[in-house]
Amino acid sequence: MNRVIISLFSLTLSFNILIAQGIWVKKADYPGCFTHSQIAFSVGGKGYVGLGSDSCDDIWEYNPETDTWTEKGNFPGLGRTERPVSFAIGDKGYVAIGADDFGTYSNSLWQYNHTTDTWQEKTPFPGQGRGVAVSFVIDGKAYIGAGVYYDIQGQHILSDFWKYDPQEDLWTQIADIPIPLAAAVAFSAAGKGFVGSGGNQVTPEINEFYSYDPQEDSWTQVQSVPREPTVLATAFSIGNQGYFGMGLDDSQLFFEYNPFNDEWIQKADYPDFKAWDEGIGFSIGNKGYMGLGDDITFETPINRSFYEYTPDSIIISNVESTIISELKICMSPNPITHDNLLTLKMEGIPLRIINTLMINVYDAQGHLLNTIQPNGTASLSFSVADLPKGVYFISVQSKNNQWCKKMIKT
Repeated sequence: MNRVIISLFSLTLSFNILIAQGIWVKKADYPGCFTHSQIAFSVGGKGYVGLGSDSCDDIWEYNPETDTWTEKGNFPGLGRTERPVSFAIGDKGYVAIGADDFGTYSNSLWQYNHTTDTWQEKTPFPGQGRGVAVSFVIDGKAYIGAGVYYDIQGQHILSDFWKYDPQEDLWTQIADIPIPLAAAVAFSAAGKGFVGSGGNQVTPEINEFYSYDPQEDSWTQVQSVPREPTVLATAFSIGNQGYFGMGLDDSQLFFEYNPFNDEWIQKADYPDFKAWDEGIGFSIGNKGYMGLGDDITFETPINRSFYEYTPDSIIISNVESTIISELKICMSPNPITHDNLLTLKMEGIPLRIINTLMINVYDAQGHLLNTIQPNGTASLSFSVADLPKGVYFISVQSKNNQWCKKMIKT
């Protein structure tokens, strides 16, 4: 009997730890061109993946509601093999720079309209053409830089950065990142851009990260990702949290970055039988997507697998108020049974703020199920008896900020 109790306790403990690390779910394999170095972005609640080595020019749309891929019109520019950058601003996607299979660098910038499945060429990138560069987006502006190019004099790893304004279709050079970088990663969070990993001539592989402040046009070194250095990794952001994984060293370690306290937190390992380099990553709503890639040392070098990541919690904040980013909310019990009341205790928050909060209950697909108003106290209990067993999200939201936590109904 004692052995049974201990086993059940261990199982429960392991389950709770897994939930606290986030959850990976295998999704439909990518059906596009059998290659690597693809682009990826999300607009209109769907993901778009395509291009890659071997002059591939196909574009595929991923629908998370149906877990299906649909081929779209081909990319009209030259096929890009050396990791062009891709990003989304508003309801438009963008693909820029990169090189073709013959080593010819492109400075072109293309804008994608997902409602009409059409591409429009925009003002070219004014810097040196390059490959394995990075991009991130802050407040409707794109930032592109770093990377590498080759000429008869050899390899040149770059540190320059440029800002693109889609409203003006205008490029402006900004401050260089402090060190040259190629094959790095980038994401945006909390109104800043974050660039790191990769390598240069001095240090072939690094784990350093730098933060860019668009208000100050300046870079600051932040906490390095706590794993072995690598290149050709993958990153994306959900809300104001960054995520980092994969890479040339095949590590399956996966990390979340909190920009408010400059901290990396290890999460559930990438679940494929191995990690890959030159993969893709993007987010749709409160879920991240990562996969594809290649491995030149592996018998089957090209990977089509594709995974969805659901974080255990999401913090969204802006410069108007730091209260939500510092929230100490205790939600219990979790997991919860049919007969229990769910209790939220909001510590250290003034009642005047509590009274403005909105508490929402969402299902795993993001559908709003219920809205609860606070009762003027720091502790609120409510029934979830009408919910079937499953995964839900409890959101505490003010006018401009949101805290979100996964809830399990058993």
